[in-house]
Amino acid sequence: MPDDFILEIDKQVGIAVARQRVPEAATRAWPEGTVIVSADSHMLETDCWIDRFPEHLKDQAPRMVFKDGGWDLSIAGQSMTPPAIAASLCEAMECYPGLTDLEARLRDLDIEGVEKELIFPQRLFGLLMFGELTNRAEVFGAYNEHIGEVCAASGGRLFPVMIPSYWDPEGAAASVRRCVELGAACLMIPIKPGKFENGRTIHYNHAVMDPFWAAVEASGLPLAFHIGEAIPTAEPGAVGVSVLTQMQGFRHNWGQLVFGGVFDRFPGLKAVFVEGGLSWIPGMLHDADMIYNSFPTSISPRLAHAPSWYWRNHCYATFMTDPVGLEMLHRIGPGTVMWSSDYPHQESTFGYTRSAIQAVFDAVPVEDAQKIVGKTALELFRMA
Repeated sequence: MPDDFILEIDKQVGIAVARQRVPEAATRAWPEGTVIVSADSHMLETDCWIDRFPEHLKDQAPRMVFKDGGWDLSIAGQSMTPPAIAASLCEAMECYPGLTDLEARLRDLDIEGVEKELIFPQRLFGLLMFGELTNRAEVFGAYNEHIGEVCAASGGRLFPVMIPSYWDPEGAAASVRRCVELGAACLMIPIKPGKFENGRTIHYNHAVMDPFWAAVEASGLPLAFHIGEAIPTAEPGAVGVSVLTQMQGFRHNWGQLVFGGVFDRFPGLKAVFVEGGLSWIPGMLHDADMIYNSFPTSISPRLAHAPSWYWRNHCYATFMTDPVGLEMLHRIGPGTVMWSSDYPHQESTFGYTRSAIQAVFDAVPVEDAQKIVGKTALELFRMA
């Protein structure tokens, strides 16, 4: 491997853009009992909104149309995708067949040995970051129906992530029930949720959100936070700075759930922190316990346990490759960690997935590795 990189796997260095990659075929068998599950993969939405919007709102529906060499996402006729960005995304990954074509995708999964995937959106992240997005119920409701149908056609290979009405806590129960009816394996809410309809900022640790947390807990579904809501491209180095920053972890969201007492009030809640890797977790847990111990008269509400306890009993994280995080697995907990391919993104393991999985088996005992590469996800997302 060139001496100017410290990447874990030789095949990562100099790899082509995702659109030009080929799946990595098997060269060895995994230990008996291994099941490979990606706890974070993606599909492009395509033009899934217009036919599902109420007639009187169709002129306000998001549209995803392929033109000028890329997928253009627009709302009410206003493009959200500059042509140069759309063309760049197409060239890099969005025009790769497996991002939209189910048969092509399943062929890739078969070659790379991935049995099941949890499916997150692609362009929907751009809509999640708009806290004042018009017609949120219709936008996310239509997407939920769409991805439910796509995954239902996969023969038990793909499992959908859906977005409940986090901006309407009092109406959350009905929204979550609808996600369950549509076959959701996991729910997702934004890292930065924006505002309520009345203009007030949404804070996940505020008591007004308790009906929402109660609805999620009652559903039995895990709740995910996923990086990628906003990647600016205007300034020099913006993409690198943005992705690097997002992958440093989820301290703010985790802190709200822990120090806000959410896990104490809703002990059945499970939270998944997606695509931030693992190495941010040990330092966060140490700092959280230090803070709780050092400020006994200032921390409110008082917690039933040390902050780090909530990670081991309520939380999970996904990664693609993270040798540093795997070295600290004893501080994180092997049962709280899930591998993912992130197929077919630029930073995904697509093209060297089998090598990435082998790196897990090389780093930790077989029993722990089997949890990480599939068994924990099978149980958490009820994929069996």
